[in-house]
Amino acid sequence: MPISLRAAALRTALERALDEPVHALTTSGGIRVHAPAPPASDDRWPSLLTALRSADRWGSGDTAGTPEIWAEVDEVGP
Repeated sequence: MPISLRAAALRTALERALDEPVHALTTSGGIRVHAPAPPASDDRWPSLLTALRSADRWGSGDTAGTPEIWAEVDEVGP
């Protein structure tokens, strides 16, 4: 499934904020992007939060001991 311009823009914004690749997955309702979270004191957080707030949903989790951030964009099909 090709991703929408909105999902692509979110992925790009997160990659720029983090200066590393962001992974994208197709979900039942859209696209979910995720990446390792920077340390709490990292100066990338302001631009990272700006990018995350453009998503429909976002948050963080701890997968196998590695903190991650994630964001989802709803994709509406024809």
